[in-house]
Amino acid sequence: MRTRFKASIVHSFALAGLVGWALLCVTGCHDGDWRFWRWPDRDPDQQPIEGSVHAPSTAPGPASVFPAPAGIDDRPLVIQSIEFQVLRVRAGKGAFSESGKIWNALDEEVFAATTRALLRKNGLRLGVGKLASWPQIKAILDAEEVEISTNQQIVRNGLPLTVEIDPQMRDQTLFLFREDGTMAGRTYASSRMVLRIEYFIPLTDADAVVVDVMPEIVLPFSRPRPTLGPDGWVQEEIQQTTRPLRELASRAPMAPETFLAIGPSGTSHQGHLAGSLLLCEEIDGKVFESMYFITPRVRSRVPALP
Repeated sequence: MRTRFKASIVHSFALAGLVGWALLCVTGCHDGDWRFWRWPDRDPDQQPIEGSVHAPSTAPGPASVFPAPAGIDDRPLVIQSIEFQVLRVRAGKGAFSESGKIWNALDEEVFAATTRALLRKNGLRLGVGKLASWPQIKAILDAEEVEISTNQQIVRNGLPLTVEIDPQMRDQTLFLFREDGTMAGRTYASSRMVLRIEYFIPLTDADAVVVDVMPEIVLPFSRPRPTLGPDGWVQEEIQQTTRPLRELASRAPMAPETFLAIGPSGTSHQGHLAGSLLLCEEIDGKVFESMYFITPRVRSRVPALP
């Protein structure tokens, strides 16, 4: 069920630190309205890696030429994870792609000029904002008729996070402008476009997150043909093919109290571009476009020892 309303987002946002920017959904809009999260399949017996774990070894060993600093064995275990808050705002055609109001509140110069130009050719715009600028963005959204939905996920295992825009598979033709000025085109049968987010915590700042964001094409699951081995026929695992558009990958260092904005550029409605397939859609004869606000936050905890 989709619920459209005149945005009054202030009732849903409690900006108390970064957790306060959880952006809870307004009454009448439910998290279940949008299927954001799709995780890569993994062995059910495989345990996720609990982020970055630092612990001294208690096993005896040879004396070190470089003795450890005093007190090193007293350091506690530290488990780190990353929480992603995702807000999707959908509005009519031109609300984001033809208006510079929201983009004026964002810093696009975090990305190189060549990256910004390439993204715009492909129907995309990216910017980084500060939580202090959110009231300005909220006021702009209040003036538009929009739909919003939010979701969040805590990740610990390093697997890429995928924001699923539309779960429906369809035939899609993509034209991709490259940095060298060439353009490629291909039709992907029974596919869907998603947003892929890769991430890591830099060694120089344990409270920051570096994200690499890019569109990704997801194709249907395929079952490889069985092969004959020494012990008989072997059936390989079912696999799902993906095509990350790394030509459009953009890296953003995210300091605390910041968020990443992803929206359509002025070319997004030309059709068959990455921004067209990712952020634009037609519902009941009316054209819509979406913008995403993604906030990562590092969580650290010291587990209780037995």
